Amino acid sequence: GSVPGQQVATPVIRIEASPDATWRRLLNGRPPVVTRREGGALLVDLRAVDPADDAALGTALSAACR
Repeated sequence: GSVPGQQVATPVIRIEASPDATWRRLLNGRPPVVTRREGGALLVDLRAVDPADDAALGTALSAACR
């Protein structure tokens, strides 16, 4: 970005249960959900999700986190 080291506040969904298996299910799902790993958990950055895709994201998270 234009200001290195500056952090931008963003809402995230933190997933702590089985991060490796959940990551694979999310990435291989339809639609795929890209996450990042931090502190032993997966984070879904909602800044990168179009509000029109909220229902699809909810469905994908529900299926992957079972």
